[in-house]
Amino acid sequence: MDEVDLIMTKAEKEVFKNLKTEEDKRRFQNLFWKVRDPIPETTENEYLVEFYSRRNYAEKELEGAYSDRGRTYILLGEPNERKNYEGYDVVVDCELWVYQSEGRPGLPPFMYLLFYRPRDMGSYRQFHPGPNSALDLLSLGYAKGVSSKENAYTIIRQQFPELARASLSVIPDERAVGATSNLTSSGAVIASIHTLPEREVEKQYLKNFSTIEGKVDVFYSTKAIGGKASLVVLPNKGFALLSYALMPDILHTEKIKDNLNGALISLNIRIEDSGGKTIHQQERELNVRLTDAQLQSLRKEQKLVFKDFTPVIEGKFSVILTFTNKTANEYFVHNETIEVAKNFQSVLVGYEVQKIQPDVFLPFSIEYYKVLTDPQLLFNKEDSCNGVVISQQRPEITLTEVENSKNIVKITDISQNGGFFLFSQPLIELKTGNYYLDVSWARAKKFRTVIAIMPFRVQRTIGFERTEDLSSRHNFDFVVAQEYLNVGNVDAALESLHKLPEELLNATTRPVIARAYYLKKDYSQVVELLEKEPMQKTYPVILLLANSCLELRKLPQAANYYEMLREYGDTVKINQTLGAIYHSMGETEKAKHYWDRAKALEEQSKEEIEH
Repeated sequence: MDEVDLIMTKAEKEVFKNLKTEEDKRRFQNLFWKVRDPIPETTENEYLVEFYSRRNYAEKELEGAYSDRGRTYILLGEPNERKNYEGYDVVVDCELWVYQSEGRPGLPPFMYLLFYRPRDMGSYRQFHPGPNSALDLLSLGYAKGVSSKENAYTIIRQQFPELARASLSVIPDERAVGATSNLTSSGAVIASIHTLPEREVEKQYLKNFSTIEGKVDVFYSTKAIGGKASLVVLPNKGFALLSYALMPDILHTEKIKDNLNGALISLNIRIEDSGGKTIHQQERELNVRLTDAQLQSLRKEQKLVFKDFTPVIEGKFSVILTFTNKTANEYFVHNETIEVAKNFQSVLVGYEVQKIQPDVFLPFSIEYYKVLTDPQLLFNKEDSCNGVVISQQRPEITLTEVENSKNIVKITDISQNGGFFLFSQPLIELKTGNYYLDVSWARAKKFRTVIAIMPFRVQRTIGFERTEDLSSRHNFDFVVAQEYLNVGNVDAALESLHKLPEELLNATTRPVIARAYYLKKDYSQVVELLEKEPMQKTYPVILLLANSCLELRKLPQAANYYEMLREYGDTVKINQTLGAIYHSMGETEKAKHYWDRAKALEEQSKEEIEH
């Protein structure tokens, strides 16, 4: 267990600890490696060999398997590129590792993983964008007199622009000013790296030893709390918007000053396809401020509910919602499967329907109506059960007492408004208790939820929600385009990208548009988009330009961009490509130089593997 602890799932650890006989332990070990064998038909288990190779390297070169660098190396392997920042006056010793996730579940396509030695002392630690900032990267000499993160970032950017960008986010260019307003998702990405075994390992074999029911995946190394969540997909102004609400059972705060308490809250949503690939992820942070009286009310009877929304494309997806109280290091996770079709049917239930201005986007709203709701669906006797049904057909809606199936109330107050129906049912005459709310079309039940009519008065939740004005629709076009790209639908992605106005064709959007054209093999468009100024030449941008120029046989430009790629890492593949380019250009001496370099790197790699 000491050797393989980093790649064991929580369920595997629990099962192994409870094994009593040596025979069971040996059988467990055999199956443990067998389920990880990528090519079972060969005699050698390639995963086992690779794991021990990574572990030995981490022990000898990276300060141990359980160091920050060692753990990352074992879980992700050799980075695609490494950039070393040691011995500089401006910054402490740093290493920037660039990874392509190659479709591993929960990870973005590209990642910047940064490691640094605080104050140039001790071991390398992982840099966490958000909790850490550019101030942590400045050397002691340069840090004197620098009081703000912004100033520190400017100082580093002047000499090391790539390092500066990596200090903002694990996801390259995520924090660049552009079409989206997403906050960094770095914490979720790093947590996903550390929990890769939970999502990548088949656990069915454990049934041979003991039940694994009740085991849960752990995404954050913080304390789990209780909480409730709800989500619904609603059409709104040409988009399918996924609205979600997260309500923690408890909210711990810290004292800010007299009569004011605060907590830093993070709401994270990750949408995955059936293969576990992330098609969209966003994180939003809120600074919650509560008076002593509000905090006292929360502890007695009220709840806080946090609401947000994001565009989503057609398909069947897993939605992972995570509420994190960063002040108290507490979290809860909600998982749900959704299916979005072009003409989908949906139901939203609450205790009130309000009219809203048509020029805003709000959670749990459609066109100019907003439904007040919370994940518990608790109602007072004087309330009405209200809601919206998205359908082209008039629905049948009933309330059925859970404990007495004969007590059925048919809801008749239903009015149509375009492609949806509004309904309302006063509850004053109904007994307290739980009721099934059933919505059906053509006498076939399609939707069921449970509402509770309380025997005592319940206080309404205190809500925090995001509002966007109508101009945000172009931000949504950009998000939708990225989602289509992530599922491989390039034509639909380009259709959404073409809706962006000229002012949003910037350093954030252009690389995404270029990526779409690259997948369409329209290399001329890629070069035209990415060679416009001003355009930061980041690793993904240079890679697209290098490959596109090569495809277009623009060999001098291709050679220039591949030379720039070498700054991110001197690899065998880049040197071989440069050799071939210069050979095609008739520059045989340069070609030989790069081929010799590629051969030397290849031999060096073989020696390291043998070692």
